[in-house]
Amino acid sequence: MASSGSMFGGSLSFDHRTQEWSIFQSRFVQYCAANDIDDNTDKAGIKRRALLLTALAEDTYRIAIDLTFPTSVEVINYKASFGERLKFNSAQQRPGEELAEWAARVRNLAKHCGYKTELETMLRDRFVLGMVPSKEKEKLFAESVETLTFNQALEIAQGVQCARQALQGVDMDASGGVLAQPVFALRTERSERGGRSGDGGGSGGGTGGGGAPRPGSAPAATARFSSRNGANRCDVCGYKNHSKDKCRYAEFTCRKCNQKGHLLRMCKSNVKSNYFLAVDDDDTVKDLTE
Repeated sequence: MASSGSMFGGSLSFDHRTQEWSIFQSRFVQYCAANDIDDNTDKAGIKRRALLLTALAEDTYRIAIDLTFPTSVEVINYKASFGERLKFNSAQQRPGEELAEWAARVRNLAKHCGYKTELETMLRDRFVLGMVPSKEKEKLFAESVETLTFNQALEIAQGVQCARQALQGVDMDASGGVLAQPVFALRTERSERGGRSGDGGGSGGGTGGGGAPRPGSAPAATARFSSRNGANRCDVCGYKNHSKDKCRYAEFTCRKCNQKGHLLRMCKSNVKSNYFLAVDDDDTVKDLTE
């Protein structure tokens, strides 16, 4: 062990505003090992606690006092030190991290914090305060802190997220942002008539001249669309990356017809009886007229 008055490795310092706790914690363990300070030479952890506290910047020390309240920072057990609580209370939901994953990480971080009767409150507060800005977080902020539990907070947040996805019919990231999706379009009968008028009112058989389509042309096009896209495009949401039986929106209710099993964009009641909506392999939207 180092002689009295000197320590191997000089002195350590930690400021939570500029340093990462996990790195400092590793350095501190090595610092103690270099100076033969362990469970044998410091059974009660008094010396290690004192070294740790003296290494803290003033603002960090103030946070340590707040995090260990109502227990005094000078008597808190070293192994259940404020360090674990600091890591817990500074945790934030990561970009792309699902709500359930974030909740599980919060639980795991609290394991070594030494929270007792206040554990439920601390879990709830960290889960809510650490969430990325979103409608889910806004909803939880409106709940009563007197009655809201950790599990209820998770359920409410997931419910808001599910409802938003159902209403908008699109995928969202963890922060509630809308991910880019293919655009679906439908030409109305009025625009169709206007297009024919603008083209000179011709009534020729060709589809490119603005007139009525050739007899039998649409069914043929529909058949080609079906054979090329039908097996790959989900009937529930319209996307290509999964089948109907694996669609996350299979239990959602359409806002148009109030029927379960498809999103608004795929609702057949949106399409006039004599129009079909087709999306080609390159995501080009086409109108197929009977």
